Amino acid sequence: MRKRFLFGAIGIALLGASGAAAETARITTSYGMAVIGLPIGKASFDTVIEGGRFTVEGQLSSSGLGSLVSDTGGTSKVSGTVTRRGFAAERYALDYSSDRKRWSSDVAFAGGRVTSSAVSPKRDKPKPSYVPVSKSQLSSVVDPLSGLMIRTRDAASVCKRTLPLYDGWSRLDLVLSPAGTNTYSMTGYSGEAVVCNAKVRPVSGYDKASKGLKFLKDQTIQVWFAPIAQPDTYVPVYAHIPTKVGPLTLNALSVAVR
Repeated sequence: MRKRFLFGAIGIALLGASGAAAETARITTSYGMAVIGLPIGKASFDTVIEGGRFTVEGQLSSSGLGSLVSDTGGTSKVSGTVTRRGFAAERYALDYSSDRKRWSSDVAFAGGRVTSSAVSPKRDKPKPSYVPVSKSQLSSVVDPLSGLMIRTRDAASVCKRTLPLYDGWSRLDLVLSPAGTNTYSMTGYSGEAVVCNAKVRPVSGYDKASKGLKFLKDQTIQVWFAPIAQPDTYVPVYAHIPTKVGPLTLNALSVAVR
């Protein structure tokens, strides 16, 4: 679960474009990832918003020290409609591999409700400590990509929310709380970022005996959101995630809007 969560964290900064049906927006965002300051991975996302619809395609790969420790790579994709309130996913997919093991997920949504979900490999026989996902817990959820794009013109409200995430395997809440503001600069953007503290609150689809999850839910994650392309859409540009080997950091390196 922790690796999937980290993959989702890499995919959290994406869009930030107008939802006007008559406009077409194309956004390319690149990220770097490091552990205790040492580069271990990179990611890029290509987003298209056109005619009231959006698609995001992302790629992740290990690099630097990460390539020596673990060969990790994958793709993620989400598509759906643009509404006044935000981005409503209709289909979310994830396919990634690490150390010759492969995982994939395909989830369909309608009005925030999960209508179908398929993952590979399938869980053979859950442990007694496994918490299963119930149907009622999938009636109002968001995917880990478009679900972390916050549409609002009130910067003070960005961190005053709980994000109900579902990736096909696990249901968890990311509980945000305000932690001030800071300045963020990268190629293509320089301005104020809203700083949120975040706590991971497992709901279902996880093993209660997992030491990694126990560690993560006791930590405070920090995520910075910024309106990198439009003033009414905040997306993460920086994340600091504690791990047992040291802090994992995610930094947006550049954004290009065409």
